[in-house]
Amino acid sequence: MPKFIPRFDFPRYNIPIADFKGHQLKALRRFEKLKPQFHLVLELRDLRAPLSTRNVLLDQVVDKRHHERLVIYTKRDCFPSSSPYLDRLAQWHAELEENFLMVDSRHRNASNHILRCIHWHHELHREKNYGLAPPLGFKVLVTGMPNVGKSTLINSMRGSSGKVARTGSEAGVTRSTSESIKIGQDGNGVYLIDTPGVGLPARLSDANRMLALTLCGCVKRSLVDPWIQADYLLYLMNLQLPYGTDNIKEAERKLSTYPGALEEPTNDLEVVLNRLRRHPRESDTSVALRWLEEPRSGLVLDPELLLPCADFSMSQHVKQELKHARKAMRK
Repeated sequence: MPKFIPRFDFPRYNIPIADFKGHQLKALRRFEKLKPQFHLVLELRDLRAPLSTRNVLLDQVVDKRHHERLVIYTKRDCFPSSSPYLDRLAQWHAELEENFLMVDSRHRNASNHILRCIHWHHELHREKNYGLAPPLGFKVLVTGMPNVGKSTLINSMRGSSGKVARTGSEAGVTRSTSESIKIGQDGNGVYLIDTPGVGLPARLSDANRMLALTLCGCVKRSLVDPWIQADYLLYLMNLQLPYGTDNIKEAERKLSTYPGALEEPTNDLEVVLNRLRRHPRESDTSVALRWLEEPRSGLVLDPELLLPCADFSMSQHVKQELKHARKAMRK
């Protein structure tokens, strides 16, 4: 049997490359007005797609002279602790000298960890200001791409005080910047500002990023043909399959791939859909949608991150992205 070779390039389909709405532009303008008020930025990203869910527009909001930034990766439960990908992520952030956390924002212990970090930043701010607390409280801007878990995290940090931020399974539930939401009952004056998810306009995005954002739920699934989404998922899976493993069934279970992925891998989506089809009359679209909705773990949605560390530099990637953004925004 010939050796299987996965695709190393994905076809260029004609798809929308952005879902940038008016309320997102309004939120960015609101951020500018709030800049003198907040002290810490919590930027949430999806651990499955750290490049695609990194929003270069937020770099224009954060002023390193006055603001601290903490990157929080949600969906920590999607990767085992032994995953070498997590070690590489730590190495990439060390390149950028960025502080980050990985959490499952549904769990209370995750919010407790973040609260400790917020209070630490609060105390650090007081020390820098000779022990004086901000007169209007220590304000934390919670931001990120749509549907990365901002409102879920805020509700978790509020705990027993009740649900104050709307949540939903699709992007775009929060559509306006909230007033300050106090956290804690100890009178320490820490406030969260919930914000709408902010995506990227078309001039700062591309097809691969749009597909990654679609797969992790940051843009609505209905914007991209299910066949194309499923083909991109197949492309990513084949690049990450552990070929040569002895325990095929266990590997397939952990990765939640497609039937026969390790025994008879294929680049042909039609073959995969036929294996997944429950009855002969089920349409390709129905099968693709059902497959896309299946929970899966251990899958990285940014193909650039599958390169060896020697071939990919996070700092260079960020520099190029910032350069492109400045050039695009001047046009």
